[in-house]
Amino acid sequence: MTRPVRIAIAGAGRFGALHLETFADLPAEVVAVAEPDAGRRAEVMARYRIARGYPALDALLAAEDVDLVDVAADEARHGGLVLAALRAGAHVFVEKPLALDPADAAAIEAEAGRRGLAVVAGQISRFAAGYAHIRGLLASGALGDPVHLRFRRDFSRTWFPAFGDRVHPVWESGIHDIDLALWFAGAPCVSGYAVQRSVSGRAHPDLFAATLEFANGVVATIESAWLVPEGAPQTLRGALDLEGTIDATAEVLGTRGTASYRLANDGLAVRTDDAVAHPELTLWPTVAGKIGGALREELAYAVDVAAGVRGNDLMPLGEAVEGVRIAAAIERTGARGGPLDLAKEGPVRGQDAEADRVGIGRDQGAEPDRSAPGANGRRP
Repeated sequence: MTRPVRIAIAGAGRFGALHLETFADLPAEVVAVAEPDAGRRAEVMARYRIARGYPALDALLAAEDVDLVDVAADEARHGGLVLAALRAGAHVFVEKPLALDPADAAAIEAEAGRRGLAVVAGQISRFAAGYAHIRGLLASGALGDPVHLRFRRDFSRTWFPAFGDRVHPVWESGIHDIDLALWFAGAPCVSGYAVQRSVSGRAHPDLFAATLEFANGVVATIESAWLVPEGAPQTLRGALDLEGTIDATAEVLGTRGTASYRLANDGLAVRTDDAVAHPELTLWPTVAGKIGGALREELAYAVDVAAGVRGNDLMPLGEAVEGVRIAAAIERTGARGGPLDLAKEGPVRGQDAEADRVGIGRDQGAEPDRSAPGANGRRP
């Protein structure tokens, strides 16, 4: 493909805007956006000079010729939106998780296979230098065979009200480490155990812990709590417009060596009257006015896959499907505590509610919003 990859984005919230900022520096053209909030839709169209906007993805797909659909909507809509994009003949990049329902994940894998299309799940940790370095050590044999994997990922308590009534933390924070465990272990999960606890009284628990055993004997422990107090040094600042703390660690114990990584930057300290911060520079740092880091690498990879420059070898769809299976089992089991039932498909969230799942509205007759200046997705 010699022309820029033509992209449509589904969802223009905080992460959708961050993606748009990043695409502006890639060989890609954002031709349209689907966003149900008319005010927000107009705002991002004007800011990123996107010519056409729609309240629903299905209306966009009926009118536009796109190579890649970027799904950045709420987690509950991922499965339906990905399937809609595939059925329209587009490759897909989808923010994690791939879906909340193992049945949807399996349907996505089958549909992509039938149509010869790529689905890149946004497991950003695979594009972060520290985690990728550990994966390289494992691949080279420098650590021997992996035996035990330990993961902890704690988030700011002040963030939980925005998530605790919407989605279980296994899908927001835990899915990162489930994916890393799959990547490092190199085998499917065969058994496990999970517990959780609620502190804030929200619909979903504030913390969970799980132990996973893989087919090759590797054992992984995964913990995540949204209980980091406001007084903790901030690690997240800048481009995402969300300030707070991600305190994440990973450790690999192998037969010949160990490796560990902490997602923080203790070498960078910012002290003001209001807070102390150690801004992490791995995920989406801004350098010379452009978004860099793991997010840029991830989206550039998706653009290359859609352009046919490379295959989807770094984030195989089957591994994303396996991650959904594990996460669903943790969610299902955690409430009672005990062994994971990995045989079940998991909680199916409304097979008869495709209109809601495919949403970002469902309005076949919607006309595109052409109120924003510019004819493409590049910023001036």
